[in-house]
This record gives sequence, C-alpha cells and structure tokens, in this order.
Amino acid sequence: MQKLLIRILPVAAVMALAACQGGNTATNAAALKDSLEIDSLSAVVMTIHDEGMAKMMTIRRLKTRVDEIKDSLAAKKADTTAYFTTGKMLDSATAAMNTWMTGYDMELKDKNAPEKKAYLEAEKKKITDVQDLMQNTIKGAKTLLKEE
Repeated sequence: MQKLLIRILPVAAVMALAACQGGNTATNAAALKDSLEIDSLSAVVMTIHDEGMAKMMTIRRLKTRVDEIKDSLAAKKADTTAYFTTGKMLDSATAAMNTWMTGYDMELKDKNAPEKKAYLEAEKKKITDVQDLMQNTIKGAKTLLKEE
C-alpha cells in the first residue's frame, strides 16, 4: 500500500500543478502578449541607440575638423562664430547620447508589464530625439565644412 502511495503521490502532485497552471489560459496569453510587446519595444529602443552610436565617430571627426578651422581662423583674428556654434552643437549631441545611456534602465527593475511598456515608449521618444539631434548636427557641420 505504501509503495502504491509513493508512486501515486508525485503523479497526483504534478497533475494538480498542471491543472492550476493551465486553468487560466487568458491570463497566460495576456502575459505572453505583454512579454512579446516589451521585448519588441526594447529591441526598437536598442536599435535606435545602436544607430546613434554608429554616428559617434562621425561626430568626433567633425568636431576635430571644426575645432581645427576655428583655431586657424582665431589665429588670423577672423570670425569664428559659426565654427564655435557648430562645435557646441556637436558637443551637445554627444552629451545627449551619453546622458540617455547613463539614465536608461536596461533591466527594467521593479516595474510591472504596463510600467515597462510606458517606460520603453518614453525611452523610445527620448532616444529618437537624441538621434534626430545627432543627424541634424552632423548635417549642419558637414554643410559648414562643405563636405556634402
């Protein structure tokens, strides 16, 4: 009798757990949908970030070139305003990316699914704004340097 109970008890426990887990398929489906949406949003945010990071070397190169010309013009007592302003804009674009990266919570700690979605949507907007700033600054610097 004990051997029979020892064999039946684990099977009964597994069946009870399975019944509890499978009993609310709507909740499971909603949790899966939330998880997929969160993963998708996170991937979009990181893709935008990666595209921006790819432009960081371009910004550094342009900043070096702008500073060289500004210094050359300053030595000749010529107007450096446009180069000074462009240099500041390039610095601003770099700082914006660095600030975003420092503040981004990649692990999404202590957030439930709706909070994660809202956070990622807000971060998508922020990193898109950073990317736009970077692209516009690069375009302005290239125009100033007549690189286009």
